[in-house]
Amino acid sequence: MQSLVEEMGGAIAYVEIDASKDTAKARQYQVQAVPTIVVLDSGGKIVDTFVGTPGEKELQAAMDEAVAR
Repeated sequence: MQSLVEEMGGAIAYVEIDASKDTAKARQYQVQAVPTIVVLDSGGKIVDTFVGTPGEKELQAAMDEAVAR
């Protein structure tokens, strides 16, 4: 994950949230399992959600879509 973030330069931000401590955020993004990755566009709209560990290509495609919006 971190390597993808670094490859995208300043185009994206990576934020990690502890769902057990920030239950409001977990509810907001409908997190029901850990780990869950939620990719948002610059307006905060959900582009894609991954439960578990996604493949690098899938995650890259979601990040590219988020940046393109």
